[in-house]
Amino acid sequence: MTKFYIVKPEEGIRFGTKWAYADMVEPIRTGDSQHCPICNSAVSSLKWLPPHRIRLSTAKPEKWGDFVWGAGFPLLVSANFKRIYEQEGLTGIQEFSEPVEIVRMGARKSGVFPTTHPEYHLINVLWGGANQDDKASGLTHEHPEIIKCNFCRTGVTWRKQDQIVLEENSWDGSDIFKARNAPTSFMVSERFKIMVEKYELKNVRLIPADKFGYDERRTGLWFVHD
Repeated sequence: MTKFYIVKPEEGIRFGTKWAYADMVEPIRTGDSQHCPICNSAVSSLKWLPPHRIRLSTAKPEKWGDFVWGAGFPLLVSANFKRIYEQEGLTGIQEFSEPVEIVRMGARKSGVFPTTHPEYHLINVLWGGANQDDKASGLTHEHPEIIKCNFCRTGVTWRKQDQIVLEENSWDGSDIFKARNAPTSFMVSERFKIMVEKYELKNVRLIPADKFGYDERRTGLWFVHD
């Protein structure tokens, strides 16, 4: 059976102290979100358009991970990650942006940065690379009648599930993807996991999909179980 993993920050939080995180900096321009092809509901956040300008939380090189998290954007990855991803022939990322502009690092402004500074790219991964099997995942809704579209299953309703199981034959083979109705931004393949471990990429935790629980009434929403 093919194994899949959920992508999270190493410590499980976006704004920690062990690794750098990023804040978007003005001017912030946004485009359209991705939409369900059946009902046209929005299935992603608004796309962050150039110029991509950020404040990195720290100027300490030892805290510059290969994955950088924050609010308002999906994920930033290092030039090192981009090189390895392309070298290994992985798939799923539709686009790497041009290097984002770092205008601050901690208390330092552009012009007084350390001699070297990191290069990061915004990634774009399309929604719909697989479909969650809601029954096998143990999904329950407080108000299932709110869900009007059986394809995207979007709607405002409390949800809880024990794991993420993908519908058989729904995966498109991408190494990083967004699954329909799965309560997480990204899922990845075993090949992606092997790449992360082989090159010791920093600030990422890959959680087996069958160990990943989600409960909208729980602090933190997601959890890992045995």
